[in-house]
Amino acid sequence: MSDLEKNVAELNEKLNLVLAALSSAASPCKYTLHAWLDEWLQTYKAPKVKPITLYALDVAVRVHIKNGLPDVPLDRLDGLQLQKFLLSIPATRTRKTVFDVLNGSYKTACALKLLRDNPMSAVSIPPHKRHVGAALTSDELADFVNRIKKHRLEKFFLFLLFTGCRRGEALALKTDDVDYENNRLHIRGTKTDLSDRVIPLFRSVADLLADLTPSPFGFFFPFRPDYPTHVFKDFCPAHKLHDLRHTFATRCLEAEIPLKVVQTWLGHSEIDTTADIYTHVSQKLNDSEARKLDDFLSRS
Repeated sequence: MSDLEKNVAELNEKLNLVLAALSSAASPCKYTLHAWLDEWLQTYKAPKVKPITLYALDVAVRVHIKNGLPDVPLDRLDGLQLQKFLLSIPATRTRKTVFDVLNGSYKTACALKLLRDNPMSAVSIPPHKRHVGAALTSDELADFVNRIKKHRLEKFFLFLLFTGCRRGEALALKTDDVDYENNRLHIRGTKTDLSDRVIPLFRSVADLLADLTPSPFGFFFPFRPDYPTHVFKDFCPAHKLHDLRHTFATRCLEAEIPLKVVQTWLGHSEIDTTADIYTHVSQKLNDSEARKLDDFLSRS
């Protein structure tokens, strides 16, 4: 950062402090934006969301909102200011998370009569378009597995490949979730009700977990959520970490495991979700089955 940029940043920070002081003096609202967000997270979200979700909300507050909006009383920000702030966030997924935090916190403030009007009612953002990743090809998978050997995250990446778990689900895995006697694995789902599920304890997974030493709190993978995401890119720059989940699902379908079973293992609430994401694999299987029927009819 150049000296000029540092000076501009310092002036903006001082200006925000002055504006906050002036606004506080004129506002009857007992909370500033930053103080209310901290209160909302602690009182209304922490008791009922999963730790990985709370972490994402906390990042949205600390990294984005507190760095992008001044700490003024809640009733001093209008819809236009909030709209411009949200549109300044380039990543649509992050923008959606920040929108949800602001929208939820302001709704709660209005319900508590801390505010008369909700400025978020005038805010809208372009929808986040879900980008469906791609499974690793056989060559990419072989290269990836070879490259991660001996790395401290090797077992974590393999666990994702062998189970199709989401990153947060793998990080939440504890010793109590493994039932060796009945060959069952409890996955602490982080999204829908059905994402909290029990799947088979595959032999490859049982062997992998047996080689791990859990943390004092019982976690098999005691890593910060962003750590495996960044490391994965070093080994497989053409893909995202979530693509290991797509790889698992694709291999299942290619092995002709029924779609309903794959849906259960992945923790999708609707079978349509599984079918939509893996349409290309389903189509290949349909074509294969069609050829089988053609062959049968020809012989008949």
